[in-house]
Amino acid sequence: MNEYPVNLEWTVAKERLWALKESINNEYLQSEKFTLAPASRVKYYFRIYPNGDCDERRGFTVLFLEYTSLVDGENFEVDCAFSIKSANWNHKCKCVFESDPYGYIGRECCTVNELFDSRKKFIVDGKFIFNVEGTLKIVNYESEKQMELFKTNWNNNMNFCNLWNIGFEDFTIVTADGKELKVHKCVLAAQSPVFAAMLKPHTKEALENKVEITDFAFDIVEKSVELCYNYELASGISIEDANRIYAFGDKYDIRNVRDYVELSLMNELTVMNFCETVNAAISMNAMKLKNMCIDFLINCILKKTDVPKIEEIDAEFISEVQRNFVFHSIETL
Repeated sequence: MNEYPVNLEWTVAKERLWALKESINNEYLQSEKFTLAPASRVKYYFRIYPNGDCDERRGFTVLFLEYTSLVDGENFEVDCAFSIKSANWNHKCKCVFESDPYGYIGRECCTVNELFDSRKKFIVDGKFIFNVEGTLKIVNYESEKQMELFKTNWNNNMNFCNLWNIGFEDFTIVTADGKELKVHKCVLAAQSPVFAAMLKPHTKEALENKVEITDFAFDIVEKSVELCYNYELASGISIEDANRIYAFGDKYDIRNVRDYVELSLMNELTVMNFCETVNAAISMNAMKLKNMCIDFLINCILKKTDVPKIEEIDAEFISEVQRNFVFHSIETL
């Protein structure tokens, strides 16, 4: 499970609570929503029902932590402590939600009369202050799911694997080191709008059936073009090569190349290659990979896992990770 910290204080004005103290329609106040972590599609938020969330709890003030997920089939675990420090009230919440895109956990904190009784100190100086501290956890198979979806879409929509190295190539790419790569125009045009424009009738490249690529060596061009035919042709891509292959895909606007490289690095992320992968993500401006790296480092910090060469990571990236541990203070006034 991936673990994410929660450290939040929610301040609610007495007037907002007073307006709902006699509600019989399960009315509530809700905090703003927070994204669990950069790579996550889970959001969480808090609700307070001043006069209960159902007929059975009418007359009680009820607090909830709730979450929504855009990913089906994820297991989600809450392990938090609720507290209202002024009233010396606290409650520990621990629950596991299995394969549910929506969940909530909470309980009543007092009666409605106690909420507005100044002697009970749930409200002090016209403010109700609710604190939550703990962790939210999810089983994160996101990169694996995205890779499987990528492969499924490829197989369903576009698979040129059988064309690779069987002959009938009708176009030549001359690489930066002077080598030549024979390819098929139809494959390049189908995968890259840049190549498609280049290969229109009467262009220089179309007439000569050749293009010179002066900024990428043969091995990078070959691996990139292999990915245009089929992802199974390109195996064992190093992080260093991935950086350059991604750059090729970016220059020629080949989405499948960019997606495959990014998802491959996400799937292969470990403590030992973390720093190198982060630097690659920043260099490529690959946001999905960068966000996955942020989540990964958050979990390493929470689990006190040593990350080699962490001092070599970009300072702005570290600052972005640290922001996930910042105490959040929100107000409903």
